[in-house]
Amino acid sequence: MKKLLSLSLVLGLLISALPGAVLAADTLKVSRAEEFRFPQDNAPQTAFTVENTNDYDVQVKIEVFDQLERITVQSMTYTILKGDAPLPVPAQIYQNLTKNGEVRTYRYKIATPGGFVKYIHVAQRLTIEKDNNNVEIFHYDQLRNTYYPNNTVSSFGPHFRDVTPELTDLWYMFTPIDLSIQGRQTFELVASNIYQVGEVYVDVYQDTVVVSYKMFYDHHGYYSTERLSDYLNFYNSYADVGIVEPEDMPQPNTMFAFDQPFSILNHLGGDTNVLMFVRNRISYYRFPSPKAEYKRFWENTPQNKERRELMLQFMDPIMTVEQSK
Repeated sequence: MKKLLSLSLVLGLLISALPGAVLAADTLKVSRAEEFRFPQDNAPQTAFTVENTNDYDVQVKIEVFDQLERITVQSMTYTILKGDAPLPVPAQIYQNLTKNGEVRTYRYKIATPGGFVKYIHVAQRLTIEKDNNNVEIFHYDQLRNTYYPNNTVSSFGPHFRDVTPELTDLWYMFTPIDLSIQGRQTFELVASNIYQVGEVYVDVYQDTVVVSYKMFYDHHGYYSTERLSDYLNFYNSYADVGIVEPEDMPQPNTMFAFDQPFSILNHLGGDTNVLMFVRNRISYYRFPSPKAEYKRFWENTPQNKERRELMLQFMDPIMTVEQSK
């Protein structure tokens, strides 16, 4: 029996010494600060706090990575004792900016020798104002660079949920469009009902229609938005819409595709007052490249309310839409 116990102990020690042995990783609680504005003296502000949740002291290394220059601009190492209060980690203005609205993105890496790793993405934006003496005042804000994985994109228009609530509770938009208008019509592409991420173009030449789109900032360096899927469909009337989730539609679910010409006569029966439905999927950051930010989409501005009502006049029968609260 003693021999068996001794053998088990030796085997256990050998296994724990193997490179591939699984050991418990360090644990930390990282609490992000809200977005903030640096004071006029540009004094450092708290970017986040780190709390040691282990029953032992832990060493933490924090690196600030400039996503434009691709370099580490600051490195900090702390030893957080067991039971210590959360440690505030300072943020500073990492690069002086010069233009009103200019932005720069950064990534914090929080890591320990025991295997804990966490990333926080932020951006710093410069706002220039003038005081009563016409003197420029520089304001720096630190903002969250929020990540939106696998989110949907649709083209500007009314929401299905406002016209037919039982159809979907999601914020998908559809675009009533008049294809008798020759030339190009342009509509915003909106992701998550929050940000304008691109434009869709409807080009009509006599009977031929080509629909294409572009993503904003995709020509910028280190562009991070990932295109996951595209979906384009046209309907002669709103009554033809039965399902708005392409994944739930029977195959083939559409005869239309981006950058592929189609005929108004042959594919839409000559009907020019139709409904376009775009539902793409992307994964994206609020700041899609180190020096760019997606513009917010404000759906209930007076201009956008008027545009939607004008679009609904193309539909047969004409409908009205109750604006979401």
